[in-house]
Amino acid sequence: MPQIGPLEIAVVLLVALLVFGPNRMPELARQAGRAMRELRRIQQNLRADLHEFVADEPTGAAPPPTLPPKADTEADGGADGDAGGGADGDAPGSGSGEAEGDRPDPPPGA
Repeated sequence: MPQIGPLEIAVVLLVALLVFGPNRMPELARQAGRAMRELRRIQQNLRADLHEFVADEPTGAAPPPTLPPKADTEADGGADGDAGGGADGDAPGSGSGEAEGDRPDPPPGA
């Protein structure tokens, strides 16, 4: 960002004097001063609000809640460690999920 030196300020003041005239220059300077004061006040308020907001935030956030571990039972079809989910003694993947008494009889001749 370029720096504004004394020569640039003098040129701006000279142009303003030519455009607005010597009678309105003091009024314009007062308005510019008021605007600068208001901008600084707004900046200070925003800075204070930001610092207050950051100070209100907790530094060590609690970990998110977790569900308790799932209770393993034989009713859920695989809690006994079988990969296939069959009844005890079945080969993995051969179980249909039905109880022994619920299976249909094999066809004759099989």
